[in-house]
Amino acid sequence: MNTTFTKVSVGLLLAGCSLITTQANAQLIKYESKDSLNGKPKISSALIGRLKLNGIYDISGNLHGNSSFLIHENDVFGRNKPAFWVDMRQSQLRFTTTTQLKNGKEIRSMLEGDFEGGPNRTSLFRLRHAWIKYNNFTLGQNWSTFGDPDLWPASLLDWDGPTGMVLSRRIQLNYRNKFNPKGKAGYEVAVEQMEPRRLFDYTSSVDLGVDYAPRRMPDMIGALRYDYDNGGFMKVAGIYRNIGYDSKNVLDNATDYKFKSANGWGVTGMASIFFNKKSGLVNNLQAQFNVGKGISDYFLAVGGSGLDGFANENKLGELDLLNVHSGFISYQRFWTPKFHTMVIASYNHFSGAEATASPWNEMTNYHFTLNFSYNILDNLMAGFEPQIGYKELHLDQGIKKGKDAVRINFGMLYNF
Repeated sequence: MNTTFTKVSVGLLLAGCSLITTQANAQLIKYESKDSLNGKPKISSALIGRLKLNGIYDISGNLHGNSSFLIHENDVFGRNKPAFWVDMRQSQLRFTTTTQLKNGKEIRSMLEGDFEGGPNRTSLFRLRHAWIKYNNFTLGQNWSTFGDPDLWPASLLDWDGPTGMVLSRRIQLNYRNKFNPKGKAGYEVAVEQMEPRRLFDYTSSVDLGVDYAPRRMPDMIGALRYDYDNGGFMKVAGIYRNIGYDSKNVLDNATDYKFKSANGWGVTGMASIFFNKKSGLVNNLQAQFNVGKGISDYFLAVGGSGLDGFANENKLGELDLLNVHSGFISYQRFWTPKFHTMVIASYNHFSGAEATASPWNEMTNYHFTLNFSYNILDNLMAGFEPQIGYKELHLDQGIKKGKDAVRINFGMLYNF
């Protein structure tokens, strides 16, 4: 990678002035009804706010204009475009409720949004979560079962996370339970689907007879999970996807499309392990590895980029799904109750595009992150986060082309 240590040093000095908060959930407004049921307020609710300022200094690469370090979008043929960027679009509002029921159970709900919606960074309000939970069931838009919200590198400023991480929000019906009510092992099953407005899981090519078509089947997911007493866990999940598309044989001058589908699948394994120190501080190791075909839409950083598949150039009207494997590992260490650091290494690799309309045959993305944080208050801390990425393409005739990117993240996240 071609980087300039002088420029990196300047970026680090600039980032050293940054501010970011912890993940502590303060409550802006809290309400509890006067009547009670099951020994608890019959209705309780809370409004939570989070203000996040994203500050970015791009040293090399051409990822300017995006608050996330999406290394797969780095143009390997483009020139370096140093840039400074700041926004508040990831600020969030979250409303939660819990209602006690006469059968001794409760129903919980959450509605959450931020200001990442709208074209051209117009900061329109965007729906993130909208779900209800009753007993072992969850219905609505929530984190996908193919992944896990408990797997998240704490203190991370870049909320699109490692490039090889599987985590996405899906509209779903999820059932989660333990094999033994007092045991640590459990299972999950779910049917999930992305909102119809998002159509970029694969890349369409009308000239080659492949166009978008509405889905006719949801994705089906099953998972096994084992929880440790200190909050750590291990999980394995599998997914089956039936990806629909419209197909037309353009050589026969056909005028009508016919619905076809391609079968995708994937397996992910993950773990989060906590290490308790004699001082009372707790360090955290997290890791995930994924393998499959046509599952990139579930990747946190890559989803929506059309990398699940491309039209076949030799078999017109056919969609070829890409093979992919990816992963990440992170380690967070608390040096004192207030000062902690974290390191993350991640990658993803796409293959199987030789006979397709893809401009490359294989693509590999590498992503490395450092994070330095200092807790000023329970809901406020200071820190900065240098990131280095490298994108490599395998082209025809054995040609390889790659380009690096270097970024410094800084900002503010205040929970209230």
